[in-house]
Amino acid sequence: MKAVELKNKGIKINIGNKDYELKFDMNTFCELEEVYGDINKAFDDLQNRKVKAIRALIYSAIKAEDESVTLKEVGKMLTLNDLASESSMSSQGTQVRQARA
Repeated sequence: MKAVELKNKGIKINIGNKDYELKFDMNTFCELEEVYGDINKAFDDLQNRKVKAIRALIYSAIKAEDESVTLKEVGKMLTLNDLASESSMSSQGTQVRQARA
């Protein structure tokens, strides 16, 4: 998937028996920076498949669409199976990094 597709089309996932389309737009990146503290560190950790970074990215993308969701709620919704399938997102870290440009 190309960076522009991540930004405009998003990635469809099912978490906690609910479907989400994660879009990586400016709101997502601003939320990720706020949650993680340092956007560059977040992307480095995504490339290294750190669980904290994956949870923060998924939360940030959901939060851009659903203001009521909390980081802890997203953490409770995620399972190890979700992380295994969603870790492919972290392997696309370079593309996600390009999408914010």
